[in-house]
Amino acid sequence: MINKTKEARLKAKFSLEEAAKHLNISAGYLSQIENGQRQISNDRAEQIAKLYGKKKEEIFLPSRYAIREVETA
Repeated sequence: MINKTKEARLKAKFSLEEAAKHLNISAGYLSQIENGQRQISNDRAEQIAKLYGKKKEEIFLPSRYAIREVETA
């Protein structure tokens, strides 16, 4: 089964090496991102999604740590 990140890259017609070059990261690092072995920042997720012509929510799961507002009494 291909994950959404890799699927988006393939649909955008990028090889792993080409996409990594556009993102200024190594192909190995991008591969780790695609395989879920690396967590990435919101900014990096945005960069990848933009390169593939997608919204980040379409190809990445939300972080397990969400920011929440704290009410003051």
